[in-house]
Amino acid sequence: MPVTLRMAFRNLVEHKAKSLIIGTLLALGMLIMVLGTSFLDASKRGIQKSFTENYTGDIIITGIADGPVSLFGVQSPGGLEETPTIPDYEKVLAHASSLPGVKAAAGMASGFALATAESGMEAQDLAMAAHSNDEAGQDDDMMSAVMMLFGVDANNYWKLFSTIEIVDGTFIKPGEPGLMIAEDRLVKLSKYLKKDIAVGDEILVQGIGATGIRLRSVKLVGTFKRVSEGAGPEQLTYIDIDTLRVLAGMTVGSSENIELGAKETGMLAVDDLDSLFGEDAFASIDSSGPSAASAPLTEAGIAGLLGDTSARERLNAADSGAWHSILLRLDDPGQAKAMVIGLNSWFAAEGIAASAGDWQKAAGPYAQSVDVLRIVFTVAIMILAVVAIIIIMNTMVVSVIERTGEIGMMRALGAGKGFVRKLFVAETVTLSVVFGFVGIALSYAASAVINVIGVKASNQFLEILFGGKILRTIVDPLALAWSLAVVIAVGLLAHFYPVSVALRIQPVRAMQA
Repeated sequence: MPVTLRMAFRNLVEHKAKSLIIGTLLALGMLIMVLGTSFLDASKRGIQKSFTENYTGDIIITGIADGPVSLFGVQSPGGLEETPTIPDYEKVLAHASSLPGVKAAAGMASGFALATAESGMEAQDLAMAAHSNDEAGQDDDMMSAVMMLFGVDANNYWKLFSTIEIVDGTFIKPGEPGLMIAEDRLVKLSKYLKKDIAVGDEILVQGIGATGIRLRSVKLVGTFKRVSEGAGPEQLTYIDIDTLRVLAGMTVGSSENIELGAKETGMLAVDDLDSLFGEDAFASIDSSGPSAASAPLTEAGIAGLLGDTSARERLNAADSGAWHSILLRLDDPGQAKAMVIGLNSWFAAEGIAASAGDWQKAAGPYAQSVDVLRIVFTVAIMILAVVAIIIIMNTMVVSVIERTGEIGMMRALGAGKGFVRKLFVAETVTLSVVFGFVGIALSYAASAVINVIGVKASNQFLEILFGGKILRTIVDPLALAWSLAVVIAVGLLAHFYPVSVALRIQPVRAMQA
């Protein structure tokens, strides 16, 4: 083997031009793979840190639906599928909180809403009003009204997340209605609604979901900012859990089977529906149903028309047992996978329709963006590898043809096909390793330059992609080993055809040539 290596080094030096062409391609491939992998790993670590510290905790427990359930609801094409609540919430929370290694636990629910004018403008009218603004930035103004609501358990939620700093006002307090908006979002919302909004003011919130549209006036109790950088939903707004439940349709009546009697369905027995809307529409109605009498409808008649409404307020009250998710903070985040498996086994044994997952399940589409990028990057690397193999193969074929006489002489002197094959393998591996380390050195240099420059994210998508507001790359030793292995494999694959060409050369013809 030492003889083969010496000959390989000699041949590479002797054919400098060909070696440099192939080596440059290998080094460039190494650079792209190392930087790309480092970027994806840094992005994933950044998103993980951002979400676990600010939004999701280490483990999330949700109900089960047809589509994947995350912290932000059910991921479905329609986007308005009702998010399932956790069955036997108190039992699940007590069990999860009692597990060894669980530092803190809290329930929460989520929903979407629009901030509207005090006049109760419909969302469509509000959007049309936004178009009367200046052309510049009108889309941003419209998005300022959108709220991603987190209804929190004010007793425990703030124990899980300590990265929120109150700028003005207070945190949402247990048992009290209230709204918390990010400081910069409040400025945009004030501009959009064309009035100054301050802590203590009431904001009309229009909930949007599968159960329809609901309005509630909520007091702004505080503005906040995050003390740590990270990716996340810009529209995030905190709200007390009871108000969120009403806006999201999580009321007592939504889960109660209501049976109507003859008194409540009396109007359905009218033969002539036009009579309900004519001059004599408001006729007195007795307990047995509508009457043909033409006397004006009195207060007692209205009560008879409406029937017993005592249950209305009770059925529209927030369901205090309804929660979309439970978030857990662990002493050791590394134990999350094992604890998720244990929780899911317990749910199955108890017959509870709930599911546990890690931060990626909780982050939903935000975490999936990294996986999609990783797939795209892998496909791009495969395409690059195929192109590199073809180029290297062609270059090596030309090199073999130019070395026909040399190969024929070695064969005439007694070198077997195995020796020739080992020689080319040694040349390929030597070239791949040498220029692979050149690519590693270039990767460290490029990574250092990127970190010194500090590439800033110009929008929310890039913040999610970068795992923060500034792009940081960290060269992982595992990524180096994997990339070097790929480079060597590419070189070996590229040498097969040239070697087969070399082995077909007859020694006599080679020497004559």
